[in-house]
Formats: sequence, structure tokens, C-alpha cells
Amino acid sequence: MKSPGYIYVVRFWIAPEARGQIINWLKGGHIRDVVGYPGFLWCRSIDLGQRDDKGWHAHSMVYGIESAESFSAYQSDKLLQQSFVEQRKEFAHQLRIERFAGEVTLSEDR
Repeated sequence: MKSPGYIYVVRFWIAPEARGQIINWLKGGHIRDVVGYPGFLWCRSIDLGQRDDKGWHAHSMVYGIESAESFSAYQSDKLLQQSFVEQRKEFAHQLRIERFAGEVTLSEDR
């Protein structure tokens, strides 16, 4: 597996009543759409095992990307980004999202 030069992390909370719908959306194509973008290498989905004070479940998606340039191209793809907004529209009020990304500065493999 190729090592990423850049990491993109999406941490999100899901309202309990929407958890199944949102997880199905992720598994049903969203993850594939993101990982299929040029320069994206893989995705790992993490159930963080946490809930906020409203009972919303915490999750995270970690994406390995070849480079900052690949990530910039992904972010600049207005058509793709708008399609994601449209896909989330029906449950956007039941989903809270934080995103951050950065260059891999240290990596150690076994």
C-alpha cells in the first residue's frame, strides 16, 4: 500500500435517530466517491465510542492522500463538493461535521 503524504480527517457527530441513515449513506457510495478521487489512497472509518451531551454519536473518517495538491484539487472541485451538500441535505440538521487536514511529517511502519 502506498504511504500517504497528506491526511484528511472528518470528525462528525450523528443524531441517534439518523445514525442508520447516515451510516448507510457513507457505506452506500459516499466513501467510494471520495476514495475514487485522483490522489486519494484509502479511507478508515472509526466509531469513536463517544457521545456528546445531546447523545449524538461521534465518528471519524481518516483519508490517506498522495499529496497536498491532490487534496487541494478535491476541495476545489465545486461540482463534487456541491453533490455532497445535496446528498446530505435531508439529514444535514442531524449531522455536525469538523474537518482538518495536513501533511504527514512523521511515519513509522513496523
